[in-house]
Amino acid sequence: MESLYLLEPGRVEVREVAIPPYKEDEILVKIAYCGICTLEKRLYTGERVIHYPLVGGHEASGIVAEVGSEVVPKIEKGARVALDLVNRCYACPACLKGNSNLCENRYNAKGKILGAFSDYIVVKAQQVFVVPPALPLEEAAFSEPLACCIRSLKRSNLKLGDTVLISGAGTMGLLHLKVARLMGLRAFVSDIDPARLQRVGQGALPISQCEQTLKKVTFNRGVEAVIVTTPAIEAVELATKVIADNGVILLYTSYNGESPYAFDLNAIHRKEVTITGSEGRSGEDFYRAVALLSHRSVQTDDLISHIYPLKEAPEAFEKALSGDSYRVLFKMGAL
Repeated sequence: MESLYLLEPGRVEVREVAIPPYKEDEILVKIAYCGICTLEKRLYTGERVIHYPLVGGHEASGIVAEVGSEVVPKIEKGARVALDLVNRCYACPACLKGNSNLCENRYNAKGKILGAFSDYIVVKAQQVFVVPPALPLEEAAFSEPLACCIRSLKRSNLKLGDTVLISGAGTMGLLHLKVARLMGLRAFVSDIDPARLQRVGQGALPISQCEQTLKKVTFNRGVEAVIVTTPAIEAVELATKVIADNGVILLYTSYNGESPYAFDLNAIHRKEVTITGSEGRSGEDFYRAVALLSHRSVQTDDLISHIYPLKEAPEAFEKALSGDSYRVLFKMGAL
């Protein structure tokens, strides 16, 4: 099979390697599609380092190739699946407290890390989510990022009829928007790029109009939550200006290096605002994401910008990093 190895920042190589052996309690999956996530982009540029060499990829879908004899759930050979490729040891304090998304061993080099930029991958049964034939496998690959957005919205404590501002109209901002509308929320999306705002439709707000518009539509009360999906520090400053009393500012994005406080601390104090974050997703979040995609409540074909074979990996990464694309996917040769 072929696997894409990251050897150092900006340097990748497709290698022909043996199909990995699987144990009797494991499943061998033939990868169909895998997205280039923000994590993989940061690994490629060197902004984030786990170890080298590394096979990236975790937004994956595929077809079950082999099932070990000791696999308990009924998962049949040939099943179409979405894959949850985060490590969950189920033994550390985070896992035992029900916060497996924060598993202390999720990036432990002794375990399997990422790995879906390959023709095949070996996984445990709890990482496999069967999807129906009607769901295109390129859309099934969105299960992981969609699950992260579901967790984010859950942590925002929003209720039916609440108003939310989503800062950033990139892939993750638009996925948040799709789920927010399903939840019965009044959702607005801000961005500095007019072209990206065109994809939003109703609720699109240029940054320059955000504060005035949101105060008007909420009768000067502000929005119940702001979800920040862009690393632009100004987005947090804006959030403190439009958030309602007892509102939630959720930092979905991550920041490179040290991030200075970019907001009015008195606004947080006087409004009793909660500032929180959202990291990854739990198994339940993944299950919900697969369900929404499977019965087509959420469709993601409009978020696929380009699909590349592994051999065109440098071009794929450059396109993913260009700023004028949404999700860039790899299509594996073994499909």
